[in-house]
Amino acid sequence: MNQVIVASAVRTPLGAFCGQLEGLSEQQLAAAAMQEAVRRAGMPAEKIDEVIVGIAKQTSRPSNGGRHAMLLARLPEQLPAYTVQRQSASGLQAVVNGYWAIRCGDAGVILAGGAESMSQIPFEIRDARYAFDGKRREIIDAIPAQEAGAQPAARYGLVTTARVAENLARKYHIVEKELAAFAESSLKKARAARESGGCEGEIFPVTVKKGKKEEVISADELLREAPLLAPPADGAAMCLLASREKAEALALPVLAEIVSVGIAATDPRYTGVAVVEASRRALGRAGLTLNEVEVIELNEMSAAECLAVLRDWQTWGVAPEALAERVNPAGGALATGNPWGAMGAVLLARAVHALRRRSARIAMVALGAEGGQGMALVLRNAD
Repeated sequence: MNQVIVASAVRTPLGAFCGQLEGLSEQQLAAAAMQEAVRRAGMPAEKIDEVIVGIAKQTSRPSNGGRHAMLLARLPEQLPAYTVQRQSASGLQAVVNGYWAIRCGDAGVILAGGAESMSQIPFEIRDARYAFDGKRREIIDAIPAQEAGAQPAARYGLVTTARVAENLARKYHIVEKELAAFAESSLKKARAARESGGCEGEIFPVTVKKGKKEEVISADELLREAPLLAPPADGAAMCLLASREKAEALALPVLAEIVSVGIAATDPRYTGVAVVEASRRALGRAGLTLNEVEVIELNEMSAAECLAVLRDWQTWGVAPEALAERVNPAGGALATGNPWGAMGAVLLARAVHALRRRSARIAMVALGAEGGQGMALVLRNAD
């Protein structure tokens, strides 16, 4: 099996819902991230074998957003590309697909990541094809509808991020004070990172047209207050993966090595805690313990979900203080919002650069996906 290295990992700033990035589609965001990832790797784009992009809310505008984005980025037309969907884990799934392809020898170099412009997710008209009249026509917001549609309502009832958070808070006996403290801590970390340059290296600036003027956005648009549920957001992240052999042949930078992946699932009413089993599998395949992981990028879909995961991790013999220091050192989605399909790739970019900034050895990316799924990926510092 081939070793898989990360030659570059970049992300756009994250924009609040209907905020600083609302004018850019997910394809435009992805195209910008693709260009930057290739530029930083310093390699000819024609040496890439395939492009894989995770987008959670896929529509006909355009279809196969991954292919559309790479053509928009002016990558070679002969380069195949496709789009994957695993809800909020779509971006990480794209990376994992690339990891699998390289590891088994089907590819040498893969450009993979995720993108989402939640500000541009359209409303939908239900039953319009067959009964376009006032009695049966229903206009819905596709964002909460996608959450609820991730599992059959007849079996699980109405499942949303808010309902899952309530279920987990009840199951794990998490009180409001704990939830508020966790959310406030995330925002505090994000503000500190922004002020100190703690996200340096992972973020690249993007240009947004504002009427006849252009504005360069170079930092995350942080929320003013700390919510208990991560609101929708906009952003993209891409990384260039390669086999160790290809990296040496093409003289690519080697930032980190992807060591292992874990995927698990659970009752959708408790989405998020599937992360615990996914991380156990990933760490087991890597031959590591959680105590050996120095940086953990955990998606903050809700404060309740994160605290539930942390409580389970503590039963593995990890001190609460250690987890608090290692988890999301630059804050998370409760501070910046959750750009669905981009989030897993955003966490990966954060983890890669956090490893290098902190001179750490092992990092882990972990996130849940609507419908009761969880993913985890373990990285090793290449230095």
